[in-house]
Amino acid sequence: MRSTTTQPDPRTPNHARQRGLTKFQLLAAIAVIAVIAIVAAPRLMTVVNHAHNPETVTAEQDLGEIEKALQLYKQGTGSYPTNDQGLLALIVKPTRSPIPKEWKTGGYIDRLPRDPWGHPYQYRLSSEGDAFDVFSFGVHGPDEGDDNPGVIRSKH
Repeated sequence: MRSTTTQPDPRTPNHARQRGLTKFQLLAAIAVIAVIAIVAAPRLMTVVNHAHNPETVTAEQDLGEIEKALQLYKQGTGSYPTNDQGLLALIVKPTRSPIPKEWKTGGYIDRLPRDPWGHPYQYRLSSEGDAFDVFSFGVHGPDEGDDNPGVIRSKH
């Protein structure tokens, strides 16, 4: 008795059985990966170097302490220091308006450290007065501005 099912002819292409990528697909995939690597590699290197640099770790610790002092200041006075009062309000009672009535004698932090590169830490209060930004310009200093990748910000 003869079988009615036919076996596929091995000489004809059968796309259902074909496995793997064509050379063009492989080349296209490699090109896409290369472009992504070229674009992402510099940013990734900055992040990795930034995270493992001892100066950066010190700056992040200082920023954390300043952030805690700002939170204590707000708890004690009802608001954050203004931009004009700045971080100095954490160690000396502000004389610029608004002068807090319930300022803690002795201040909210022992001293204002300088960043590991010798620059003062920066403070900026939002226009609504409900959030702040504390940061270091990093190794490049203030010349590069506050939007360069080397800027170190509090985790606030």
